[in-house]
Amino acid sequence: MSQRVFHAFDGVAEFLGAFVPCVLAVSFANHVLGTLLLRGSFAKLLFGMRVVRWKDGRRPRLWQTVARWLFGFVVIGLQYLLEGASVGQACGLRTVRRRDQRHPA
Repeated sequence: MSQRVFHAFDGVAEFLGAFVPCVLAVSFANHVLGTLLLRGSFAKLLFGMRVVRWKDGRRPRLWQTVARWLFGFVVIGLQYLLEGASVGQACGLRTVRRRDQRHPA
């Protein structure tokens, strides 16, 4: 199959060399910049949810969103071992529905 799509194996390496950084950039923009500016990623906003700080319900800080994004790559395959804890909770953030938030900040 890969030989039909990519005529040479060098083409696969070239494609992945360009594709992976683009995917990471889109992921970063969605999860970090979207959370900072809009209080949630595209899917969270679509479903009426937002990301807030776990302790006080306020806007997340830059380092929290970056840590949440990076931590998600590390533990996404092992998340079931965390016994119900999520990636965001490990970084001090929580996802809530907009209508359930008491004090929007």
